[in-house]
Amino acid sequence: MKLISFTFAIILLFSCNKHNTEEIYIYELNVIGNTIQVFSEKGEEREYIIQLTSIPDISTHEAELFLKSSKIDFMAENHNFFFSDYVVKDNAIKFKIRCKENVNKKTVDDKISITVINQKFSLNETFDLSQASSDIRYEYKIESEITKKFTFPDEGGLFTIPLKSKRLKYINGNYALEEPCSLKGVRYISSCINGAWVHTDRIYNGKAVGDYIIELNATQPFNVDGEFSWSIELLYNELSIFHLEIIHNQTPGDEYYIGDLTRFNSEIIE
Repeated sequence: MKLISFTFAIILLFSCNKHNTEEIYIYELNVIGNTIQVFSEKGEEREYIIQLTSIPDISTHEAELFLKSSKIDFMAENHNFFFSDYVVKDNAIKFKIRCKENVNKKTVDDKISITVINQKFSLNETFDLSQASSDIRYEYKIESEITKKFTFPDEGGLFTIPLKSKRLKYINGNYALEEPCSLKGVRYISSCINGAWVHTDRIYNGKAVGDYIIELNATQPFNVDGEFSWSIELLYNELSIFHLEIIHNQTPGDEYYIGDLTRFNSEIIE
C-alpha cells in the first residue's frame, strides 16, 4: 500500500511540473531566392522570400499572425539595392529587391539585412548581393570655330585658335553625359615641313577647365623652294580627336627666303 502511494505521488508531481513548464520554441528565418548570381550591370529586379520556421513546428496560420504583428525592417548596408512590394502570407515574407544601372567599372557589393521583431522573438537574417561591373567608355569632343583648315594671310601674323575640350561618357554603350575636361594625357603633334623659322605653334591652357588655345606664329611672308606643309593633331589612345591643316602661301620672286625648316614635335599635354 505504501509503495502504491509513493508511485502515485511521483506521477502526480511529474504531471504538475509538465503543465507548469512552458514549451520552448526556437525560431529561424531562411532566405529563399538567388543570392549567388550577380545582378545585371544594367539593373535588375528579383523576388525573394524570407520564411519563418520553428522547432517545434507551429501552424502557418500562427506564423502568419506572428509576422503580421511584427516590426519588419529591410536594409542594404551600402544602399546599392532597394526593397519594394513586401507582403506577408502564411509563414513567409515575400518581397522584391532591385538595383539601378551600375555607373562604375567595378563590381558593386552590398550586405542585405532583414530584421523581424515581436513579443515572441527578435530575428535577423543577412546575406550578400553583388552587381556586375559596367562598361564605361569615354570619348573626347573638341569644339572650335576653326576646324580642319586655317589659312594665314600672305604677310603672316600671330593668331590664336580657342578650343573647348569636352568628354562624352557612355555606360554600357549608351550615352550618359557630356562635361568639360582636361586634355591631360592627350598627345599634341605638330609637323612643319619645308617651312621657315618664323613658323611656330604651341598649345596652352585657357582660364576654365577644358579651355585651350593653339597659338600659330608666322610673323612675316616667306619664300622657300619645295612644297610647304604644316599640320597640328591631337591624339588620344592613338585616335585623332582634332586635326588642323595650316596654309601659308609663299611669295615666289620676292626676297623672303629665310631658310627651309622641317620640324616634328610630339608631346603629352600635362
